[in-house]
Amino acid sequence: MKSRLIDPRDANLEDDAPTYRVYFWADDASGKEEWELTETDLDAVLQWIPQHSNGRSHSLWAATREPGNVTLVRLRGIDLDAASDTWPDWANQEYR
Repeated sequence: MKSRLIDPRDANLEDDAPTYRVYFWADDASGKEEWELTETDLDAVLQWIPQHSNGRSHSLWAATREPGNVTLVRLRGIDLDAASDTWPDWANQEYR
């Protein structure tokens, strides 16, 4: 992890009604479920995940929309569909 002080005036956009996406992967490779959560905050999403995971691995993302684009920002976990050689070092230790 790296950390540094920043000047908060560099932000020029803010989204006060975030959309979250949660992906659950089945351990038996039977696929994944994809959920979108709105009208909520992060604390409620973090409570929702274990209630719906049924023991499955998950990842959590914030989603923003612009015309023609949906951008996902990883908040927790990783994209288990991605090739493992593209995972960050911390994920290789946790998910292998």
